[in-house]
Amino acid sequence: MLLVGITSEGELGENIAKFFDKVIVITSPQKVLEERPDVVIHTFEIPYLEANNNRPLAWNINTWYAINIGRAANKVKAVNVYLSTFMIFDGKKGYYSETSTPNPINYYGLTKLVGESGIMSLGNYLVIRLGLLYSMQYKGLLFPFIKGILRGKRTIKCNSNFYVSPISINEASEIISLMVKKELRGVVNLGGKRKSLYEVCKDLGEMFEVEVIPTEGKYYDFSLDTWLLNSLGFSVRS
Repeated sequence: MLLVGITSEGELGENIAKFFDKVIVITSPQKVLEERPDVVIHTFEIPYLEANNNRPLAWNINTWYAINIGRAANKVKAVNVYLSTFMIFDGKKGYYSETSTPNPINYYGLTKLVGESGIMSLGNYLVIRLGLLYSMQYKGLLFPFIKGILRGKRTIKCNSNFYVSPISINEASEIISLMVKKELRGVVNLGGKRKSLYEVCKDLGEMFEVEVIPTEGKYYDFSLDTWLLNSLGFSVRS
């Protein structure tokens, strides 16, 4: 039976754990060496909003902690599954593939890029570059919008010139677990079809009867090319 280690029991870790029979929480490199998991999924992170406001913490967790856990996993021949982000790119081009050149424009993206590079250098890895991850609690790019809804705002403005590949935490967790069970290696993009931030907000707004107003903000296209994902037999419903 596959023994899976997750590095956090947060929302993403808990959702991923549901798809495996035997899961342990990894809290240190020493725990990896003692438990000897078959797979380590790096679910512990400082997300976008907090990372850009607390750079030392983001660097320590998203980069150094992940790499140190990864080194221990490598010693026991476990697969490192690192969850990265579309924010390793600069948003100038869009439809970024697994071989596109990274160029992060925020600190969160930088910490994740260095983290995934460190994991790759160890070998025996799967790096999953997630599109716009969202839930009602996840403190990513959409959190200010969701927070406004939860606080009772009836009108929200969203940028119609900002493009992403959205995916819910629930669906991302399911596909990540399937990738692990298929024993995939390398780098794979994971996100839904290209949408503007306004379109994503509008979809969520309709669920809560909130009016979403488009604004023409600065243009960015952080969408991901999911050809490889689809060719591997995966499709995103989000």
